[in-house]
Amino acid sequence: MTESVTAWTAPVPTIEWARLGHVYAVANGKGGVGKTTTTANLGALVASDGAPTLIIDLNGQGNIAHILGFANTELDDKGRNLYTAITAGGELVPVTGVRDNLDVVPGGQFVRRIGAAVAPEMASPESALAVLLALADSLQRIAHRYRLIVIDTPPENPLLLELALCAARFVVVPMRTELMSRFGLRELAGEIRKMREYNQYLSLLGVFAFASGSSATKVRREMSEQVAQDLGASNDVMMSAFIRHSESVANDMTKYGRVAHELEQEIANNPKFFELRSGAKKNTTVVSGTAKPVAQDFAKLAKEILNRAGERRAEMMEQGVWP
Repeated sequence: MTESVTAWTAPVPTIEWARLGHVYAVANGKGGVGKTTTTANLGALVASDGAPTLIIDLNGQGNIAHILGFANTELDDKGRNLYTAITAGGELVPVTGVRDNLDVVPGGQFVRRIGAAVAPEMASPESALAVLLALADSLQRIAHRYRLIVIDTPPENPLLLELALCAARFVVVPMRTELMSRFGLRELAGEIRKMREYNQYLSLLGVFAFASGSSATKVRREMSEQVAQDLGASNDVMMSAFIRHSESVANDMTKYGRVAHELEQEIANNPKFFELRSGAKKNTTVVSGTAKPVAQDFAKLAKEILNRAGERRAEMMEQGVWP
């Protein structure tokens, strides 16, 4: 599926923006800052609370499938459906029942081919706009099925990031407490300003620290001041919630195909030390006890994101700028 789609001459779609008020993009111009982990945990956590949720993996690595435990199964199309929807106007067909109330549009190797496939269309302003709005157009047809839609965005791929920003209402930014993450944030801020020409309702909801030391309060406070300065915003652009650093939990998520709150539930089933030492339960799942505080971090983050979104929605409605 590497052929050009130059024959696709779809008109610029009409987007009914009111349908997309619950679409969130998790983004940062830098890789390795927790976008995919955040997307998977946020989506699965909200779904576990009973809200129909959709995750879109707009990433050529396709790691959402690994974290949610369906990589390399018949459910994992490696981004083929997403490729068709964006490059040829096909229907988005999410994988259903990944968890109760959780559907997923997988990413993977076919997503990496999108840029080359739409390159001819990007040469013309009108056809380029049709491409930029392709994901929004596909999403608006199925958005009514869900209470929350979360898009995982790739680093260092401006086109795919722009597709996500043209479909999202809110942008949530994970970043590490180091300078390179700030560079990625600055790049993202520029893309947000640029994409508001096509999606006037796009809003930066907030920034949060990912993989931060649980006691690094001073570092996060300084980071908050620096981020506000970089964005020309008030300090409250930085969320109070943060995700603590835990390599063991990050590894367990991929190893077992479970997000933090699911790993937390497994802690009680961990075998005793003497059972492991004797080899009696050598094939038993053993998860890090740190899964509990990490799960609590994600719960706090999800609550803050949804509360902020509700407040932002009310503000925009009061200002008459909510569709």
